[in-house]
Amino acid sequence: MAKMVRWGLVLALVAGGYYWLVLDSRMPADAHYPFDITEVRKLAESVPGAKPTEIRFEHVLTTRFTKGMIVTGDGWSAAELPVYAYQLVYPDRTVIIDTAMDHSIAGPSFLVPFYDRDAWQRTLDAMDTASQVLITHEHMDHIGGIAAHPNLQLLLPNILLTDEQLAHPSRMWPARLPKDVFDDYQPLKYEQYFATAPGLVLIKSPGHTPGSQMAYIKLADGRELLLLGDVVWKMRNITVQRERPRWVTALLVREDRNAVFGQIKSLGELAQREPGLKLVPGHDAAVVDALAAAGYMQEGFQ
Repeated sequence: MAKMVRWGLVLALVAGGYYWLVLDSRMPADAHYPFDITEVRKLAESVPGAKPTEIRFEHVLTTRFTKGMIVTGDGWSAAELPVYAYQLVYPDRTVIIDTAMDHSIAGPSFLVPFYDRDAWQRTLDAMDTASQVLITHEHMDHIGGIAAHPNLQLLLPNILLTDEQLAHPSRMWPARLPKDVFDDYQPLKYEQYFATAPGLVLIKSPGHTPGSQMAYIKLADGRELLLLGDVVWKMRNITVQRERPRWVTALLVREDRNAVFGQIKSLGELAQREPGLKLVPGHDAAVVDALAAAGYMQEGFQ
């Protein structure tokens, strides 16, 4: 009898641990993230000049996870996460948002079943002529193009990394920024919102990483998009209001889980209030393909 009780306790502990690490995605009661779309839209009009006429993208590579690593409780079947770089095309300039990563740090083929070296080269080339190069956060698949760029010293005046993104080099691993290049670099510092170009506003969203930020874009024709970075990897996170599982957020990503929950909750409410504002998660092919089909984006950098 005592042996049965002990085994029962062991099974209960294992089951409880599995639930806590793999299945638990309860929204915290205090989850909160302030998002003032009125202020963001006002700032988008604050920088003089013509707004972007196009958003273009490069699909540089695809990584492979499981569905349950992306959305808690979605199981262990395989799921693909494409990695994109974006280009805003203005009449007189371009802006790059996110820069993908070099094949040498992307990982083995069973984790990276697709890599487009031509798209990678087009991303590097587009960075050469961009007036601004930004990233949504400091993970290797977003900052990798900056870390690996062969003309980084010449590119430096147009790179807008934030103070928080530069302060956490361990989050970039295995990508690395050359120290000597950034010795005298002055990072971007702002409180909550910052307009960097006509129709482009950065929005702080720390949680997935300390330097995470979203990018609001208003096109010249009035259409609006919000690049979420990796606040969520798929739109399903927002639709079902579930985070990545705790074993991913704690062990692999080192997220501030409550902060991300607040952002998921706020973005869900925003999507309900503003159906015309297109939300673009960091790695959702279905969303990007649908936006391309609807004319919001075009594939291939200029």
